[in-house]
Amino acid sequence: MLRFMRRIVVACVMFVAFLTVPAHAAAPPGECLPGEIADIASLDGGYWLAGTDGRVHAYGTAKLFGSPAKPVVNIEATASGNGYWLAAADGTVWGYGDAKVSRETTPKLTSPVVGATRTQTGLWLTTADGTVVAPDGAVTARKRASVDIVATVSGKGYWLVAADGSIRGYGDAKAAPTPADLKAPIVSATSVGPGLVLAGADGAVFALAGATFHGSAAPLRLAEPIIGVTAATADGYTLAAGDGAVFAFGTDGFMGNAVTSADDCTPPDPTPGSEIVKVATAIKDGQVMQGWPGGFVPYAWGGGHGSAPGPSFGTCNWYTGPQPCRANVTFGVDCSGFARWVYHLAYGRDVLGGENTNGQLRKLTKSTTGRPGDLVFYGRSTSDTRHVAVFIGDGKIINALRTGTVIRVDSIDVSRDRLPGFYRVT
Repeated sequence: MLRFMRRIVVACVMFVAFLTVPAHAAAPPGECLPGEIADIASLDGGYWLAGTDGRVHAYGTAKLFGSPAKPVVNIEATASGNGYWLAAADGTVWGYGDAKVSRETTPKLTSPVVGATRTQTGLWLTTADGTVVAPDGAVTARKRASVDIVATVSGKGYWLVAADGSIRGYGDAKAAPTPADLKAPIVSATSVGPGLVLAGADGAVFALAGATFHGSAAPLRLAEPIIGVTAATADGYTLAAGDGAVFAFGTDGFMGNAVTSADDCTPPDPTPGSEIVKVATAIKDGQVMQGWPGGFVPYAWGGGHGSAPGPSFGTCNWYTGPQPCRANVTFGVDCSGFARWVYHLAYGRDVLGGENTNGQLRKLTKSTTGRPGDLVFYGRSTSDTRHVAVFIGDGKIINALRTGTVIRVDSIDVSRDRLPGFYRVT
């Protein structure tokens, strides 16, 4: 995601000065956290972190009531705090504790679930395209790109929040202004009293409709983007990052986090090439991935070079493609942003970093024999590269090619200036 970027272009993308954080805490004894944190939910005195693998981690007064051991995207607490719902991207819902409404039949959705909220009638969901799913499974197509849904205090309305910070109210949800000066996409929202608090991927917080601002994580050097915001008290809120880091503000209290250090848990390298091709293919096919709710991923000049790998808004700085430039309102990746994202997901760490194609090539070893998962570079020389793609074998690449395209399969000879050789991590 795009945050704190300083841009100097060389080739199809840019050099980016990005931030990392040594936000480490000891892993639970005998436990190596598998994968990213998907969401956070809270009660007064505690909170839960839900992993993308479905495991739930409880802190403070929060209690564990169970988990599905299946991939989830959201967790939402019941009003009493004696239970919670977990929701999957396909709309499946599991209830634990006193979360009695549990739906394990999947509603017919055209986009993955990205947000959840609690009302007096149960758990409501929204999808990336703004479809709203009621507790009984009824589907309402709002036709509005969304990242979260937030119920009003009365439970008689809700807001749909978009990545650009725009907010649309339904029922008794009153209109709220769009935050100004966004430096990263909005990823989550929560109600605080009658107000609304939005959180950006970079840790920025926007307090709207009467909510009080108590601070943000924007000044911090985040290791992973913020993925959720929740409010345990009427005068505070808590942020969670994808690595399990937790940041409490106002009267909300810090109870612990799920961050593990490299010493605690070092993900094993994948079988050479196989996991890389698997990840690149899944992204090409529009599957839900870390940092992406699903759907075909568009090319965005400068996209994918934030403090953490994955799609981001692009930039029109140094852009020389078709006009008018829409990169800075396109959420996606460019060629080296795509390569970085794929390798991060395959290896479990940011192997290539936020550099341009020249910088990426210097980190790799050349081979004359191509192996699926290798990178193919294009340009005039190894010091003047212009493009990079993921080789998948049989003369094919998976490719973020240019403005107006989505990630797709192309011939390896899509450009005449392909450099000889293939490049890989050794």
